[in-house]
Amino acid sequence: MADYDNNEELASLARWWSKNGTAAIVGVLIGLLAIGGWYAWGWYSNRQDAQAADMYAEVQQGISAQNVTGGIDNIVEKLKSDYSGTPYAGAAALSMASYYVDQKKLDKAAAELDWAIKNADGKGIREIATVRKARVLWAQKKPDAALKLLNRDHPASFDSLFAELAGDIHAAQGDDAAAHAAYKKAMSHLPSDAPKQMLQHKLDQTAPAKADDDMPTDSKKSDS
Repeated sequence: MADYDNNEELASLARWWSKNGTAAIVGVLIGLLAIGGWYAWGWYSNRQDAQAADMYAEVQQGISAQNVTGGIDNIVEKLKSDYSGTPYAGAAALSMASYYVDQKKLDKAAAELDWAIKNADGKGIREIATVRKARVLWAQKKPDAALKLLNRDHPASFDSLFAELAGDIHAAQGDDAAAHAAYKKAMSHLPSDAPKQMLQHKLDQTAPAKADDDMPTDSKKSDS
């Protein structure tokens, strides 16, 4: 397998985050809002939650403008301290982590993700933070710590995501057997409507060589 240096890992992390970051956060928020009418009613009828939503919108605007110092970062801290019971605090931590990854400030990104893992309201946000923390650890050249984090208990709905990332890390380490096993697990838990081509490619790339492929050419000719 390819030898991943730190720059490649960081670039891979940034590409993944750019592609999946905002969509994942919004998806979790929408999903949480959809779980029972009383949830939606509770959030939108509660003044504190409405304030948290407004603050989260400010965070998103500040990050989009690449302007977080002295203002947006303070709002995020206030969300985490005073509004931790809302999903917006965890979502803000994820957003700040994404910003810090873009800025190559991985220690700060890890700190935001640690907060979300421990304190975010709702398992969906916590599990997304766990996967992202594993990616940050991998980019920091801490693959064993990343794999250990991915071995934590998590909801079955995240099995494919956790297993595929574990496979990527094993593959980067040159352990095709472990990578293939992880990809196989990821494929078995992949939602039926999810794209399969990329994961199937990873499975094929790490599959054990067939016995015929290992035979010397002369032996194959003599058998034919």
